[in-house]
Amino acid sequence: MKKVSRTAALLLFALAVSSHSPCAQQKPLTRTFIVDSEERYQVTVIIRVETHGVSAEKIGEKTYATPFAHEANGQLSWRSTRKISSLNPDGSAAIVESLDHFQTNCGKDANAKNFDAGLQKSVQETCASWQNLSQMNYEEEKFGQIRGLPLAAGDITGPDSPLLSLWIRHAFRPSVILPKTPLHFGDRAAHRISNPSGIASNPEGEESMEWLEASSDPPAVTLHVSQNLTWMDAPHKKNASTITEKQNQRQLFYADSLNTISLLDASLLKASRSATRETKQVLDPVPGLPDAPTFGTKLTITVTMLRLP
Repeated sequence: MKKVSRTAALLLFALAVSSHSPCAQQKPLTRTFIVDSEERYQVTVIIRVETHGVSAEKIGEKTYATPFAHEANGQLSWRSTRKISSLNPDGSAAIVESLDHFQTNCGKDANAKNFDAGLQKSVQETCASWQNLSQMNYEEEKFGQIRGLPLAAGDITGPDSPLLSLWIRHAFRPSVILPKTPLHFGDRAAHRISNPSGIASNPEGEESMEWLEASSDPPAVTLHVSQNLTWMDAPHKKNASTITEKQNQRQLFYADSLNTISLLDASLLKASRSATRETKQVLDPVPGLPDAPTFGTKLTITVTMLRLP
């Protein structure tokens, strides 16, 4: 029986990935849900915050520039258990996801190089907020889109980071948004995100996707997705009549993920995902310095997932 099951799995793998297979050419990969089945994952998240800039000090008639860099980091892990509670007529599934077995390491030696108490405190608060939601109910469609996810599942990086919060909502879930195009190896599909309006605060850049070969036991494929966006911050209002000029504050967002997916039911086997949000700002010129000082911040979140037996 075990031999027959393995033979069937390998046959399905061959049909799914062969470039000569009509199935591979005509049908995209979609998720198959089984009522009352459970999926368990070990999830590990690493957060890293960095700031860098130049401080100016005037000694006598001369002004000196001193570069500085601060950093903070933390790590949090948990077990995610997803149960398929029911199926909907459209093929989507109602899912109950529970999080437990939390382990945190979000402190840091105050004597460490580049230690910053304020940054480390923000990391500790973020780690604590990631433990506030222990169970959630939502629906997942056959192409992996999630609907009905609580806002608390992503609202953990501050109101000025909506793009990163949206990324977190999906990156922390043990699922994958699948392309609606047929599975082909070696074809990197790139999509240019343009800004025809010319408004500096609108993101522009590129998104790309490609399928890579993975293991044959169980039969699987890897989906590689990346996103690279830049934009300028819009001016912020201090009050009804005053606008602060921050047009020189550039934002960068980069995300990259490798998701290994079962060809038997399109469930996730393992994943490595990361996103970085970076701010670069040119400050007002300082008399005595040849160049205007700059200030930058970088927040990087890395997620790894592994399917448990």
